[in-house]
Amino acid sequence: MLPEKILEPGTLRQRDGKVSVSVRMPWYRALPLSSVTDVSLEVDGVRVPSESLRWTLQGRSFALDELPPRHDQWWYVLDSARVEGDLPALDPEVPHEVHATVGLFIPYIVVGDDTLKIVEHDRKTMHVEEAGS
Repeated sequence: MLPEKILEPGTLRQRDGKVSVSVRMPWYRALPLSSVTDVSLEVDGVRVPSESLRWTLQGRSFALDELPPRHDQWWYVLDSARVEGDLPALDPEVPHEVHATVGLFIPYIVVGDDTLKIVEHDRKTMHVEEAGS
């Protein structure tokens, strides 16, 4: 629905062998974290291993497999989530192609016998920002 708004420009960071970006919700209403699915991150065509990905929102961090039972934590439309995972060091002097995927189950829209699932992608070119900025 809002794929071009998923990746927040200027949020590519690296620290201690990890890379992270801020992502926004590709939907127009708040959803529980249990709705988040199919999260992936690539930088310069190198996929961040999904088992290393962490989802941080409102000061709480979760592995992706910890999201499905999180009916008690909500992702609000104005909030940014931080997606972080293992990746070799990036050259801070050159721009990097960042590709993010975020899927969402929309629990209040039923299609047949299932809930609606959307999977959106965004791609942006960014420089690595300093950790403190």
